[in-house]
Amino acid sequence: MLAAGAARRFGACKLLAELNGQPLINCIIRSAQAINPHRLLVVTGAYHRQLLLAQHNLWPAVELHFCPAWQLGMGHSLGFAIAQLAEHNAVLVVLADQALITPADLNQLINAWQAAPDKIACAAFADTFGVPAIFPAHLKNALLQCTGDQGAKPIINKHLNQVTLVNLPNAEFDVDTRADLLRAHQLTCGAVL
Repeated sequence: MLAAGAARRFGACKLLAELNGQPLINCIIRSAQAINPHRLLVVTGAYHRQLLLAQHNLWPAVELHFCPAWQLGMGHSLGFAIAQLAEHNAVLVVLADQALITPADLNQLINAWQAAPDKIACAAFADTFGVPAIFPAHLKNALLQCTGDQGAKPIINKHLNQVTLVNLPNAEFDVDTRADLLRAHQLTCGAVL
């Protein structure tokens, strides 16, 4: 789980901002925990201390790892995350601010990957694709080489013939601004705009 950014558009640690009575990051952590991962790794950066303090009370089973090069972009954080994992298993990559992703979404992704475990299973949404995505073990070396702000998208593009697209409309939404947080609250409470 990538959670290293500075949240400049939000103006504070958005991952600890309240959404329905809990920190925003709880939404994706709970969805990830519901699929019983072997390990749940959260890569931190700008707000490592704040997330570390929250971890002890909220998610003691979650591993927080500080990425020293987080300022260099999401790609560096992703490469750092992959370096913390064993080489022999697949990896699910999610963003900590994807507040609408549900356990059902992640299970749909897992089912698609299990049907073709040598392929990438990635979310398709809003005429594009991206994370959440599951990468087979043989692509971990490519993920290790990620740099800059693009994250995993270049690897998905490079291996399009090895991609299973999974329709996940919830992946389109992430929280970048305070208006997004309000929208997330409305969407998760069932309000109609």
